[in-house]
Formats: sequence, structure tokens, C-alpha cells
Amino acid sequence: MLRLLLAATIGFFTASVVLLTADVGGDAWPWAVPVSGALMTILLVVVSIGRGFAGVRGASAADVEAAVRENRVSLARVIETRATGSSVNDQPLCDIRLAVASRTRPAYTTSTRALVNLGRLPSLQRGAVVVVAQLHADRPDVALLDPAPGDWQAAADRDTTVAAMPEPPAWEVAPARGRDRQGLLRIPAALLLLAFVVGLGARAWPERDLVVALVQGTSLDEAREQGDRARAEAASIFPAARTQQVVDDLAQVAGGTQFVDVVLFRTYAVAEAPTSPGATTTDSFSWRDGGAVREGAELIQPDPADLPAALYDVRDLDWSVVERLTAQMTELTGIDDADGPVVYVRRGTASDAIAPVEIVLSVDDDYYDGWVTADATGAIVSMRGGAPGSQSAAWEAEHAG
Repeated sequence: MLRLLLAATIGFFTASVVLLTADVGGDAWPWAVPVSGALMTILLVVVSIGRGFAGVRGASAADVEAAVRENRVSLARVIETRATGSSVNDQPLCDIRLAVASRTRPAYTTSTRALVNLGRLPSLQRGAVVVVAQLHADRPDVALLDPAPGDWQAAADRDTTVAAMPEPPAWEVAPARGRDRQGLLRIPAALLLLAFVVGLGARAWPERDLVVALVQGTSLDEAREQGDRARAEAASIFPAARTQQVVDDLAQVAGGTQFVDVVLFRTYAVAEAPTSPGATTTDSFSWRDGGAVREGAELIQPDPADLPAALYDVRDLDWSVVERLTAQMTELTGIDDADGPVVYVRRGTASDAIAPVEIVLSVDDDYYDGWVTADATGAIVSMRGGAPGSQSAAWEAEHAG
């Protein structure tokens, strides 16, 4: 499982580095490269250690008892002892090649991996006779017995036959079903590749629209702009249900429904309302990321005598008109504002025709800006600015003076 997790982490890390290099989605995922890189390093170390110690053969008391009962304990001569370079508590991990004088089959050569106590290392030099237990009757795997049963250790100490026997042929068998030669669970390459792809996809999925655009030949800047627009649309508060929720949240935090103004941006909102119902001072409020908060006293306080005339009740407006109006702004003004319209909802000021509430929407680009004013029902009552030839520019020209 760790190897599958490592493959998935490598895929996630690879996608994160590629996207970071391309300056895609880095602001939303600033932790992706350092966190996945650290996790990948840890998993690499753990998997490496696991593979190194996977071949260690040890015999439990029950294994030794069974081996003695079934005549699977025997003497063996050390052919070669080689340190792997790994150690635990200063005890080296060694690969030991042995000539085993089996009591149940012809002598054979095999290898075992073991953690060797430094004090015992001299006794495992070439030609030394040791006691081993064959772990399975039908497999060559053996474990060094340390300490060995007393009678067997005595036999090893006085042996001359095993020490002098010629090196026998190796006994090689295929790994156990579903295991590799080190005894680790065999994981098909296709499954590791699938884990890598899953990790890759987990990081690329949030940027899927941009990735698809790049694959289709769109330039990076244009693809990034498309991605920014898609994310902005997904987080937009202009859809009717979201707009109403934003206003309800602001009213709940303000403690009333009387407001001086509510200003809606694509993904957040700000508002001014009395500090408490009936108060002659006002506070500022904001809504972001799903919740409204009171920001504190408004920087410029109103004249107490003028405040009642500036207030309106947010319940006087059908807030679903915001969705319809914002959707028309590009068509009306000829301006495609990448950040979306800004919507000002306040007490009607221009004429009685838009009392008690007016909705003012503004858009701009590098060259032009445009303004559209509507009443509480969403009916457009005036326009100005906009790109040449737009409806708003034509309306302003027609009503000039």
C-alpha cells in the first residue's frame, strides 16, 4: 500500500510542479509542492527501508520448534558475508550466502539476509559453520539460529564435515504466489501507473478547464484567463439564490434590515447599516467565503438628521433581479469586464422614478466604463458610458441635456 501511495504522491507532486512552473493555480494551492514533496521524500525513505529489510529472515520460537520436529534444522557453511550498507542500532544488515547440509534433501546453496550483532560478525566469516532452520520444507529460505539449541551449537563447534564439503548447487525456486523475490507483495506495474495517474489527476482536476484548453492549443495567457473566469463564475454571488443568502446573512449580523447601501462584487459584498436598529451611527459589514461579519464603525459617519432619509429596507427589493441585470451588462455596455459588474443597491437619489431603491451597475475595461441604473423591479431607467456603438452610449447620447 505504501508503494501505491508513493506512486500517487509522485503523480500529485509532478502535476504540482508542472502547474507551478506554468504559473497555473499556484495562488489557490500554495502548499501543493512543499507538502507533496515532503510526503514523497518520507515515503521514498520508508519504502526504501522496507525493501531493504523485506528479505530479513527470522525464526520465532514456534518456527524453531517446528523445524526441530520436522528435521529442518541443519548445519551450514558460510560462503560469503556481505554488508548491505544499512544498519539498525549499529547492527549491520548483511547478505549471507550459505552451503546448507540439509537433513531432508541434498545439500544446496542459498542466501539469507539478517541483522548481525557486531559481536557475532567475526563468527560469520567465510568457512564458519553455523546452525540454520529451513523455514519451509519446500523452499530454500533459511534463518540463522542465534542462539542455537545447545546440542546443535555443540555440533557446529566440532564439525569438520560441513566445513570441508564442496559448494553444492543453488536451490532456486520461483517466488511465492503474489510475492517478489524479496517477499514483498507484488504490485503490477499497471496498478502503480494507475496510482500515479490518480495522483496526477487529483492535482490537475481543479485546473481541468485550463489544462483542456492548453491541450486544444489555446495560449497560456488565454487559457489562464478562461480558468480565472470559470473560477469566478463558480464562486459568483450573482445567482439569485446566492444573492438572497448574502443579503440575509448581512441582515442577521447587522441585527436589522435597514441599510444605507449594499455593494455586491462578483465574489464578495460590503454594506453600511445602523450600528443597531434605531441607532444614529453606522457600521460597515462584509460578506466573504460563505459568511458575514461586522467590520466596525464606518469611517465617515452620517449626520444623524440625514440618516433616516438614507436608509432603505432590504426586504423592499426582489434580489433575483441582480442575476438578470448583471447578465445583461456586456450586451448593454459593450464592455466585457473580467472582474464582473459591481452592483450598488441604495436609496433612490436621482428621481422619484427609482424610489425607494435604485440599483446601479458599473463595468469597465482598459479603455471604457459603463453605468446602468435600474429600479427595484429591475427595469432599466438610465444608462451612460460604454463602448462606442453600445446601447448605453446610444442612450446617453439620446438623453444628453
